[in-house]
Amino acid sequence: MNYKEILLYGVYSDLRTEVARRFLGFLWWIIEPVMYMATFYLVFGLALRQGGPDYVPFLLTGMIAWKWFDGSVRQASVAISSNSGLVQQIYVPKSLFPLIQIFSNTFKFFIILLLLLLFMLVIGKRPSLHWLGLVPIILTQLYLIIAFGLLLASVIPFAQDLKHVVDNALMLMMFLSGIFFSAERIPESVRWLFELNPMVLVIDAYRAVLLNNQWPDAMHLLYIVAVATPALAFALLFIHKNERRYPKLML
Repeated sequence: MNYKEILLYGVYSDLRTEVARRFLGFLWWIIEPVMYMATFYLVFGLALRQGGPDYVPFLLTGMIAWKWFDGSVRQASVAISSNSGLVQQIYVPKSLFPLIQIFSNTFKFFIILLLLLLFMLVIGKRPSLHWLGLVPIILTQLYLIIAFGLLLASVIPFAQDLKHVVDNALMLMMFLSGIFFSAERIPESVRWLFELNPMVLVIDAYRAVLLNNQWPDAMHLLYIVAVATPALAFALLFIHKNERRYPKLML
């Protein structure tokens, strides 16, 4: 079995196991994010009265993009350490463990994205050729997720306490990614600092396509790739250099 087959089987096995251990099965992939997004809508949309009449699709678009990033990076970051038993028994490229988590979450993301597109149609958003812009956005975000997922997965076995740092950093990043408000509400003098966060640009790209029927900003996507590339290169080099050390860290 080659590494591609291991990856595909790992994704299939992970999804199948998750369905088997939940009473609602695969329906939980839909129910959980819906409950998650409904909670934030009640807080920000109704209680705090943020946004306007189009705030629901505005919020849902941001939340779905963020949920994919957040869930994938969180699970990928601990994928090597959480598979300590397998790491100690046989040799498997350690990068496969976070990749399995990332592609499992990507599969679930596509289900939720399809529901979002159906919701857009129900509320009267007409599809256009601009919706094809979702393809480069999704590929760019996937590249970003892989880069940061592998980066964190590579270093956390050496410093387990980093798991708590990652959890808190992602929570902070969520509120700084423009999920609940538009970047246009940030003063222009500091907006450039806000937009250094690649997820701000990812979420804005989804909204441009789905809410405004505009093509995503190519320069923004290139910036995201530029941020992710050195992180991915470092992660791959670090994992390769320490392939034989990881089993010893699990003892």
